[in-house]
Amino acid sequence: MNPYDIDIESLKESEIITDEKDILKLKLAQEFLKAIDQMETAEVLSITGLHKSDLSRIRALNIDRFTIDRMVTFLDSLGLSTSIKVEPKKAV
Repeated sequence: MNPYDIDIESLKESEIITDEKDILKLKLAQEFLKAIDQMETAEVLSITGLHKSDLSRIRALNIDRFTIDRMVTFLDSLGLSTSIKVEPKKAV
């Protein structure tokens, strides 16, 4: 099978993420992935206490089952600090 033979008609349209909580979780996951980029999987699992399947979920950005608090905890276990800036919403 040629991996470049893709049936474009069967592809799903990408979801647009508008929920601010989901956007924040994705940003935290992005920083987590940057931090572990050069680390071995076993080292990441040992430091963070993650299960291998959960690490795979984060790498695939399948973060529905993770809370913001839990993502911050993973970053903290890697020695990273997290800060959040709160601003009033702009009037529509």
